[in-house]
Parts: sequence; structure tokens; C-alpha cells
Amino acid sequence: MKVLGVIAGLLLVVASIAYIASILDKDPNKRIKPRPLSWFGWALMMGVSLVSQIIKVGFEWNQITILTSVLFCVVIAVVALVVRSYLIKPMDWGCLILGMICVGIYMTTKDALVTTIFGITADFIVAIPTLHNAYVNPNSEKSSAWIYGVLSWALTLIVCLGHSWLYALFPLYLFVMNAVFLYLTNRKVPATM
Repeated sequence: MKVLGVIAGLLLVVASIAYIASILDKDPNKRIKPRPLSWFGWALMMGVSLVSQIIKVGFEWNQITILTSVLFCVVIAVVALVVRSYLIKPMDWGCLILGMICVGIYMTTKDALVTTIFGITADFIVAIPTLHNAYVNPNSEKSSAWIYGVLSWALTLIVCLGHSWLYALFPLYLFVMNAVFLYLTNRKVPATM
């Protein structure tokens, strides 16, 4: 299982590098403009959930992908800001604030299940601007990163077998989110959108 955890982590590194390459693409028609507040929010949400799980039940190999994801979410947001290839709209701030309220709620509890559920809820709220981006303009988030993310989180779910189901909640959510982004960014959009 350790080998699958490492492979899943490496796939997430590949996904992150692919996404960063999409931000840095020389062709302005292929360059993506991520929502950095979503990426910073994701890093925070997953980071808090990871720490709460480690405190409650210890470190397991399936958490390599969550740790890798936290680190690269920060890197992606910073790269987008540094090269000035990003979007920040009022909706982003509202979703980040709602996400932070969820963080506040789940940081007040000592229950790992509650913290993970609120972590997922907060993560989803913070994802709304990026989901909106992918829905309205699929090319704004189109990257091969999403397929690597799906594969990484699928392997992570396999690594979760035989461990507390608590470990599988965030990876399951992230598998579904990556699959949704993969679908949204590869669909044909009517010209009226």
C-alpha cells in the first residue's frame, strides 16, 4: 500500500506541474487563469483536515496525497499571482469568507469526523469560483492536471482500504471534484454561454 501511496503522491505532483505549465503557457489562448483565492482556501481546508486526522489517528500513507496537494495548492496560487495570470472576483472573497466561517466552526470541535466534514464543506465553498470558471468558460481551467488528479485520488482511495473510513472521506471528495473538473473542462459549450 505504501507504493500506491507514493505513486498517488507522484501523480499529484505531475498534476500540479501540468496545471502550473497551463498557467505559464506561452499561447494566450491556452493559458489558464486560476482563481488563487480558491487555491489558497483549498490549501488551508485540506491542511487543517490533515492535521486533525494526524492528531486523532496518526499519520498513514494515504495522507501523502493530501499533504502534496496542500503544498502544491499554495504553489499554484503563488505562481498565478506572480505571473499575473489569475482572476479574482467579488464572488471569490465571499466564498473564501464562508469557507473561513466553516473553518472556524470545525476548529472548535475535537471530533475528527466533524472536522473532516466541515473541511470538505469549506473546501467545496471555496471551490465555487473555480467551478464557476470551469462551467462558464471550460478553457479557463482546461488542463491535463484533472486526469492526473482523478488517477491520484483513485489510488489514494485504494490505499484507504483497511484503514478507518475517516481517511477515505477527503480523498473521495477530491476524487469526485477532480472528475467534475475533468468533465466540465472537456465538454462542448454552446456559443450562447
